[in-house]
Amino acid sequence: MVSTESRLSYRVRVLPAQHELDVEMTLTGVPGASDVKLAVPTWVPGAYGFMKYGRAIFDLRARDSSSGAALPVTREGWSGWRVKTPGTALTVQYRVSCYDPAWSELVGIVDSDQAILLGTNYLAPEGYRGPCSVSYALPEGWKVHHSSGAEGGSSGSWSYPSYRVLLDTPVVLGNFERFERNVGGTTFHMVFMDRALGFEREAHGLMDAVANVAKACHGIFGSFPFKDYTFIMSFSPLARWGLEHVSATMIAFGDDGLIDKDARARAVRLAAHELFHAWNVCTLRPAALANPALDLLGGSFTESLWVAEGFTRYYEYLLSVRAGALPAEDFLSNLVNFHRQLTAQPAYTRTSAVDSSLATFLNHNRYPGSVNNSVDYYDLGMLIAFDMDIILRTQKSPSSLDAEFAAFYAQYAKAEGGYTHAQFKEFFTRRCPALSEVFERAVESAGGLRLEESFQKLGYRVEKQELPYLGIVLEQNERPVIANVLHDSPAGASGLASQDELLKLNGFPYSTRALRWCIANEKVLHLEVRRGHRHLSFEVKPGTRWHVGKLTWAGTEAQAALLREWFKLPGYVPTSGKEVALSAYDNFHGIQTVL
Repeated sequence: MVSTESRLSYRVRVLPAQHELDVEMTLTGVPGASDVKLAVPTWVPGAYGFMKYGRAIFDLRARDSSSGAALPVTREGWSGWRVKTPGTALTVQYRVSCYDPAWSELVGIVDSDQAILLGTNYLAPEGYRGPCSVSYALPEGWKVHHSSGAEGGSSGSWSYPSYRVLLDTPVVLGNFERFERNVGGTTFHMVFMDRALGFEREAHGLMDAVANVAKACHGIFGSFPFKDYTFIMSFSPLARWGLEHVSATMIAFGDDGLIDKDARARAVRLAAHELFHAWNVCTLRPAALANPALDLLGGSFTESLWVAEGFTRYYEYLLSVRAGALPAEDFLSNLVNFHRQLTAQPAYTRTSAVDSSLATFLNHNRYPGSVNNSVDYYDLGMLIAFDMDIILRTQKSPSSLDAEFAAFYAQYAKAEGGYTHAQFKEFFTRRCPALSEVFERAVESAGGLRLEESFQKLGYRVEKQELPYLGIVLEQNERPVIANVLHDSPAGASGLASQDELLKLNGFPYSTRALRWCIANEKVLHLEVRRGHRHLSFEVKPGTRWHVGKLTWAGTEAQAALLREWFKLPGYVPTSGKEVALSAYDNFHGIQTVL
């Protein structure tokens, strides 16, 4: 039990040799003889799945702060403890194991010579709404970079207006490199935790590209929603970072992020995605993610993640084009390929953007059967954003998603309770009645994208292509293991199942290249698979499906001018009759190959 008079503070000692934290939490202003429930979150915004953050906490002890008397502690649930205290102040001491590279964007990491600390390691009283402070005891010589959001720092202690702000404010310690870029009078800190091949030659160019993305963001909204911003970056192959905060982000580029053209473009896109979140979801929040509705233990379910994440995915590509880091044709190709992958799945005609958003704690990750009953609201929201943008740009009184989303942001970014789906719909359909049918067919219903119409409005000729297929899904690395089976496909009727290991094809050893050839040229395929310890045989006859096969420019000068305004590329001139290569496709959630 806590009251409005309660105050929360932490003293954190960093133990690099052990890769641990020693944490002392003090809570004052506790009503006497009270039960105090302490917990770490089970999830955080931006990572929409329940996580076992509490598993890293051990050696927990509690005492009365005044008398020093030990107090009994009882574990409660999977992330909390309950303490009964007779006094008005409680001190809890515990250790945290803090070295799990796969989770470090969520819980931080303590390495031998550096660390990134996040508030998910700090127990807090259930229902606590007051301020908190943190002081750090660091190894000698360790430096500190603290992203904005807190006050202090001169004596190694920082004050936060709330526990939520603490959760949203990563702190970098020890050995790192920091550079700066200034965009419109705002400082962007570029903090590198490590280097990669090509750093001396290429890193500054990467930072300039990221600064150009920030400039393009400013061009939409007219201002930045933070005092300064920190990119915390790594090239480690162990890091899989990509998580937004109000005034910072942790992002990982991979060890070839500076020397490979595609990896470099992906790095800029990732930076664009997480930076755009500073406006869209960190400041402009769906109602369920806004205070006081945010529930860090039970989960916060919102119907608007297709906006929070889908619009952000759309702008990660568009901003990269505007920043000069991605060719416009690659953006167009990605739109087509996202559409191809999404519409190939039976779930596309079953699951709306709203339902996909609400079900995120169930379907955020892929699983056997997911192609039949869940869609990625990132991908669906991206294509809805494209649909809306082109409708806005081609109506009688042209506008743009830039202008309308910025206006929506201006109205609801400061709203105490965030925004609801109903408010979002009312705002956009009132300002552009033609968008009503987008909400009806694509947002609140399933299977209603009209990508072909949008491209035709831009001046492109769209050609559909019929192609043979079985209906099995392989992951991006195309291992000989079936990841999923489309239920309404020839494979779905044959008895093949997710996780079947493909062994033989028409009597010969299996290869993906051979499978592609057979699907295109054979009337019947004989597949031998291993399912667990059993060997099974299946006969499958390929069927056919349709997708967008060609995109060719056939527009007018007025449509070319529309493209130039859309891309913010004054010199962009499409070539009449030129076909857009549809080979560019990069989805950081993974590309599913439907065969």
